[in-house]
Amino acid sequence: MENKRKAVDRGRKAAALLTLDSVVMEAFQELEERYTTQWKSSKVDESDKREKAYMALVALDDLKTQLQTYADRGKYAERQLQKDLLQ
Repeated sequence: MENKRKAVDRGRKAAALLTLDSVVMEAFQELEERYTTQWKSSKVDESDKREKAYMALVALDDLKTQLQTYADRGKYAERQLQKDLLQ
């Protein structure tokens, strides 16, 4: 039950970051725009620059996905906890 409580807490924090914290979302958006601009503005012979921008975009997307996973798991754990408490 303790693991479920931890998952609920982590999920709530992640959901807050993804939905309520406009500063975090603004930072994600600005970084995505910056990396996309770097990628698009690279010259033909700047493959290293393109690779770095691409990897940064992938890492940023991975972070957003992981936060969403925490939020989703937290919701599920909360439902499971409620079921456990009713039994």
